[in-house]
Amino acid sequence: MSVESPAGTAEQLVAEALAQLLDADPNQLTTFTVLATTEGWDSVNQMRVLVYLEREAGAPLDYERFMAAETLGDLAELVADAAGEGLS
Repeated sequence: MSVESPAGTAEQLVAEALAQLLDADPNQLTTFTVLATTEGWDSVNQMRVLVYLEREAGAPLDYERFMAAETLGDLAELVADAAGEGLS
């Protein structure tokens, strides 16, 4: 498995959210970044990320899928699905 930088609008949006809200180093965020091991990823910041992504995507996100997401890529897929064709 190779390390990939976030590519695509939805992944860029999620990476931006994590960088801004968790003070995560954007250079360290990849498609495979594990959310649970990202510094600052706690229940309060999860909700902040959820609200940020819903606002930016312009659509509500499936809460159960959001809570089940394990990686940045999982969140990006959720955002892309919620936003339809606008983000991918």
